[in-house]
Amino acid sequence: MADKLQGTTVLVTGGGGGLGKVIAAAYLNEGANVVVCDIHEERLQQFRDESEATGRFVAINTDVTDESAVNKLVDTTVAKFGRLDIVVSNAGMTDKFDAVGSLSKENWDKIINLNLTGSFLIFKAAVNAMEKQSPSGGTIIQIGSTASWYGTAAGAAYTVSKHGVAALVKNTAGFYVAKGIYAMGLNVGGMIDTNIQDGFKTLGGFNTETFALSISSTFKPEQAVQLKDVAKYCVFLADRDIAATVTGSMINFNKNMPKA
Repeated sequence: MADKLQGTTVLVTGGGGGLGKVIAAAYLNEGANVVVCDIHEERLQQFRDESEATGRFVAINTDVTDESAVNKLVDTTVAKFGRLDIVVSNAGMTDKFDAVGSLSKENWDKIINLNLTGSFLIFKAAVNAMEKQSPSGGTIIQIGSTASWYGTAAGAAYTVSKHGVAALVKNTAGFYVAKGIYAMGLNVGGMIDTNIQDGFKTLGGFNTETFALSISSTFKPEQAVQLKDVAKYCVFLADRDIAATVTGSMINFNKNMPKA
């Protein structure tokens, strides 16, 4: 284990499994204090069993769409480790590739509430904590998507949510840079071994007709972005000089799929 991030405190949302867990584990391996949240208690307990012995790990069951729960999460993190240096806003769900004409209001609300409102609440709580640390501030990393800039990489709800978090990154970076708070996003391409596909079950299936018209239909397994590589880049962004350089940016991290 390296210790280059010793004394650095990181919060990862949706960190019980999939990409979030890989990111959290990467920070933990670099010596950081790590807090993860998720709504899946079984996943959280497994991660606790694997990592609590470090003395630098906490897993908290949290619904990121609940403002009071998010505020408690951040307060608990600061109380435990003294500060909050990095937040990775990773919690999210996919849609079923419904275009606007076939998208139900119920599924729109589910996706927007988690992907966009949940990110807003995490950003808000993080900024309020990091302002108290000024001028050292902190760094917020939003996990975006190819759907953050392409219109047909996903269905309408997911596309809108990921375009929305890109705007949240840019707005936050612009208004808080003077306080040493940096915000950036990773527009991540197609991945495998993530939990986001669980959303298909929650939303009631998958729209194969619309999917066939999307740019995602051309995706091949060999074009998959590796979770460990996303995690490496998140660790790279722990460098404050690097974070300052890219604040306000949405960084394409997609193995050139779709082609630039």
